[in-house]
Formats: sequence, structure tokens, C-alpha cells
Amino acid sequence: MNSCAGAVFLVVVLGVSIAQGSVIGRVAGGSNARRGQFPYQVAMTLKRQTVCGGVMVHERFFLTAAHCFFKGETPLPLEQLNVFYGSEKLFSNGRYNRVKSVHFHEQYENGSNKYDLAVVEVKRKFDLSSASRPVAFGEEAFGENLLATVTGYGRNTVEGNMAFRLKYAQLSSMSDAQCREAMGEDYYEGVFCLDTSDGAGFCLGDYGGPAVFEERLVGVGSYTVGNKCEAGQPDVFVDVGYFSEWVQSVLEAEPEEGTQ
Repeated sequence: MNSCAGAVFLVVVLGVSIAQGSVIGRVAGGSNARRGQFPYQVAMTLKRQTVCGGVMVHERFFLTAAHCFFKGETPLPLEQLNVFYGSEKLFSNGRYNRVKSVHFHEQYENGSNKYDLAVVEVKRKFDLSSASRPVAFGEEAFGENLLATVTGYGRNTVEGNMAFRLKYAQLSSMSDAQCREAMGEDYYEGVFCLDTSDGAGFCLGDYGGPAVFEERLVGVGSYTVGNKCEAGQPDVFVDVGYFSEWVQSVLEAEPEEGTQ
């Protein structure tokens, strides 16, 4: 589950390069998840290829990275995206859903690393069970020197083949000063960095996936500093607690007519 993303992320979908915030990736150096161990995990796929991870926060919504919906400057076809959930084995023993609408953070701009957060509504309610259920999210910014659990279906290595097993790893949060230094001009209020120097971290296909601390969602994966996973550079996460009011406002909005 190492990460390869940054100012520009390359995601290969059937040989097509999907740029802007790494769309394919895995938890490099991670361990295999057991069934039902991370029931909030979802995967966005296109033509049987992993586009991004995501995290279920409601029976009708999941969070992911905003960049996951673009190939360069071009929006991906929402009607062709599948949302897979409910299994530690990609495309096996799980369920599928479709994207109904995407709510981008109002400060996100396509092509930027900043405010890389989206709340996604699915066409029908998720089927909840022991293997698929939402995770609560905190309302305060994440701290430093804390172990967060990250999960994803992304590639195990940059050059590796697509993986079909959910993996997880525990990464330590860095200090704000360390994160600022690593990110440089890309730093903004509302992100935190996780240390990947021990070898584990997000990679192609993992971005958009969760970081969880004490059974609460604390972050959504955005990119890896330097745009290359497995290099020991920090993984950058949008701090869900920092943006919790905005997320909650989307979740609590009146459902559109016809929503089941």
C-alpha cells in the first residue's frame, strides 16, 4: 500500500493514464485484511481497474479524494464508475453500487493538491452488514505522533500488478512542522502527514482511502510527497476532523426527490 501521487498523479486504467492525484494504488508493505475487519472500505473502479479508495460514512455517502474524478482536466464518466464494497477481496464476495452525485469541497480546484476532498452520494443505500458499515468521523483535527490505520486495494509496488486483496498498515502522524517542511508550497490548513519511512504507505489505487484512529475516521488519502510511493516520503491526508462541519452539512442536506 505504498503511495505514488503528488501534484500530478498517474493512474493507469486499461493502459490509459489518469492524471491528477494518483488514481491507482495500494497499501505497499501492508498486511492482508480479514473479512469484515474494515467494513467501511470501498473501492471505485472503472472497467475492472481500481481508480481510488473510499470510506463509507453514511448509508448513502462515502468520502474520497476529489482528484479521483478527473483524468487530467477531463471529468471521468460518473455513469461508468462502480463502487465496490463489503469484501476484503476485490471483485469477489462483495456488492456494487453506482455514483449518483459528487460534492467537491468548495475550495478544491481541478489540478490542485489542495482541499482534495469529495462527499459522494450513491444511487441506492448501501446494504449494511458485519462486512459493510459506515465509520464515524471525528470533529477535531488529528494530532501528531499517533498511529493511524490505513487501508486500500492499491498496488503493492509502483511497478507491480494490480492487487485484489485489501491491505492495511499502521503509520505514525508527523508533526505539523515536519509536514509543512515536506509539503512546501503545497501545505495548507486541513492536512496532516503520515510517516512512510518504514516502507508501508499508500500507492496507486489507495488514494481516497481512509486513515482511522481509535475507530474514527481521521483522514482521506490525497497524495504522496514527491509523487512516488515506496520512496519513504510522507503520505498526505485531508484531515476529516478539520472539515467535519462541511462534511456533515452535505450528509444532512435534504435528499433529492426519488432517493431511496
